[in-house]
Amino acid sequence: MKIRKATMKDAKRILNLLNSDANLTGSDELHYQSKHVKEYVLGKSFATFVYEEDKKVVGIIMANIFRIGRYAEFYNIIVDANYRGKNIGKKLSDYLIKYLRKQKIEIGFSYIEKNNRNARKLAEKLNFEKGKLFYFYYKILK
Repeated sequence: MKIRKATMKDAKRILNLLNSDANLTGSDELHYQSKHVKEYVLGKSFATFVYEEDKKVVGIIMANIFRIGRYAEFYNIIVDANYRGKNIGKKLSDYLIKYLRKQKIEIGFSYIEKNNRNARKLAEKLNFEKGKLFYFYYKILK
């Protein structure tokens, strides 16, 4: 088991994991693309970490960090379906929280799709407080 910062060598696997779970987008019409993964790995506002087991990336977590406001949005967390139930999501979350504290981040937000029971249970296990419910709207701008 190893948690480390994601690199572009992980990009294909990250993209595969992100698109493997419909709970990670606000609409079934939206899908992750390579350019999104590039932003998550190389973008200055993102912290993206991978969980390796047997030299294979089986989980990822990322946060969009707002350094001036000292808050972060837990952007995505996904664990390969074959590796769930092993506390990998909790280990990744704990690792990210520790990293964010070192960065002097004061508040972490997590937006979870209503039907994503696993993510909701994890947020509760991590002592995130439940906030208001929101609707997700989107518009393609091209």
